[in-house]
Amino acid sequence: MLSENIIPAWIFAVVMSGTPGPANMILMATGAALGFRRALPFTCGVFIGFTVVLAVAGFGITALLDGFPALGPVITVGSSCYLLYLAWKIARIDLKKTSGDVAAKTVGLVNGLIVHPMNPKAWLMATTVFAQFSDHSRPAWEQWLVMSVIFFFGGFPTNCIWTWGGDRLISSIQSPGRRLAVNLFLAISTVAIVAYMAFNQFVVV
Repeated sequence: MLSENIIPAWIFAVVMSGTPGPANMILMATGAALGFRRALPFTCGVFIGFTVVLAVAGFGITALLDGFPALGPVITVGSSCYLLYLAWKIARIDLKKTSGDVAAKTVGLVNGLIVHPMNPKAWLMATTVFAQFSDHSRPAWEQWLVMSVIFFFGGFPTNCIWTWGGDRLISSIQSPGRRLAVNLFLAISTVAIVAYMAFNQFVVV
C-alpha cells in the first residue's frame, strides 16, 4: 500500500466498521445477552471472519460472481437465513436458566467466524477498500496483510465498542421484563437490517 493511503484506509475502516449493520447489531445483542467479557470470543471470531473476507476479495476470488451471476441470489438468501438464525439464537439466551459460560460457548468464536462471510456489508467494505486504497503493483498476500492490520486497528476496536455498548445498555436496566424487551428489540433490528440488505440485492433500481 502507498504510504499516503494508510490514514485514509484506516479512517475508512473505522467509519465503515462503526456504522450500523447486521454484524454490529449482532455484536450489540451478544454483548447484551452475555456481557462484554463472555462475548469477547464471539467478537474476535467476527473480526477473524472479516480477515477471511478480505483475503477472498484481495486474491480476486470474488470475480467468480461476475462469471456466475446466478450465485449472487443464492448467497444472499443463504447468508440472510444464517444471520436471522443467529439473531434468534442470541435473543433466546436466558442467563437465569443457563450459566453464562455455557451460553458463551453456544455463541462463541465459531459462530463469530461465519458472521462476516455471510454479511453483504462486509463484502462491500472489502472490495471497496482494495479498489480504492491498495497498491496493485504489490503481491496480493502483501496487500491483504496490510489491510488486515489496518482493520485490526480501525475495525476491531469498533466491534468491541458495539459489544460493550450492548453490555452497558442491558446492565443499566434492572427490570427483567425491560431487559427481555431490549434483547428482542436488538434481534428485531438485526432482522430488519438483514431483510433490507437482502431486499436491495433483488430489487433493480
